[in-house]
Amino acid sequence: MLVLGVTGFVGYNYINSALRPIDAKSTEYVTVEIPAGSGSKAIGAALEEAGLIRNATVFNLYTQVKNYSGFQSGYYNLQKSMSVDELAKALQKGGTETPQLPVLAKLTIPEGYTLEQIAATTAEATKNLAQKISSDDFMNKVQDETFINQMVAKYPQLLASLPTLESGVRYRLEGYLFPATYNITSETTVETLIDEMLGAMDTNLVGYYDQINAQNRTVNEVLSLASLVEKEGATDEDRKNIASVFFNRIAQGMPLQSNIAILYAQGKLGEATTLQEDAQIDTNIDSAFNIYRNAGLMPGPVDSPSLSAISAVISPNSTDYLYFVADVKTGKVYFANNYADHEQNVTTYVNNQIAASN
Repeated sequence: MLVLGVTGFVGYNYINSALRPIDAKSTEYVTVEIPAGSGSKAIGAALEEAGLIRNATVFNLYTQVKNYSGFQSGYYNLQKSMSVDELAKALQKGGTETPQLPVLAKLTIPEGYTLEQIAATTAEATKNLAQKISSDDFMNKVQDETFINQMVAKYPQLLASLPTLESGVRYRLEGYLFPATYNITSETTVETLIDEMLGAMDTNLVGYYDQINAQNRTVNEVLSLASLVEKEGATDEDRKNIASVFFNRIAQGMPLQSNIAILYAQGKLGEATTLQEDAQIDTNIDSAFNIYRNAGLMPGPVDSPSLSAISAVISPNSTDYLYFVADVKTGKVYFANNYADHEQNVTTYVNNQIAASN
């Protein structure tokens, strides 16, 4: 009985040890190929050979006892810090057809972010990686004229109407980096990342270039207006109506009068702004982005617009609206085709709410 007890204890410890990670502190990735049709026995052998588990037989038996099934073929980037349970679950998700570099971090750029916000988000996402990308590195690269010229050559349709610094823009590439989620790998550099963001914008606009040309507009004009629409409206329908307001005002020679552009000129776009601060915004600021004083569009975008905002500008609703105001409590946007109705909307949804909060 003593021998059996000792044997059982040793066996239990061995199996328990075999199920734990090889190295819980490891951060390195190991690429493993799982051929099509591989069963748990063959998969266990492949994992043991790669140094990811201690014993292939234990893996085989354990996955059967735990009813792990549906293992998928392909290439996987796995870590020695993963337990047998974690490895089994990862193998159920499916690998890639070809070996891929491990994803070290995910970088998510929200819609409507400025270049400075994108730079700060990039720095935060890469701060624990060997290849950190600081905010300064990012901002220096998007202002590097040699790099910009390389990108113009690479994406001629996207960047054909890229504004010059002489036009009054703060950053030439503002609004041209597509808001999305990007994978950071060991080969990611500030150059490749910005290139990928520009490439994503180009890819998303490919289906629109002919339509933009047919409307006798430039990509810069579309992105500039879309960057306002992005911030002014939250739903697709509101954005289409807001775009129509801007086009109607342009057609009548009226200034666009969007506070979004003023906030950008002040360096405050993206910061929290109270309703009262928004109502008292300085519309006399000396800036090319002051579209209260300057008729027409700004010289360039003020943020990176979503595909929804871009689509709204390219295919706006047909309306006679000239004004709009949003109820900040509900988000509902109220439109008007004359100033008297708009003034009433402002009183109801802005002035009365400011008075109630004081």
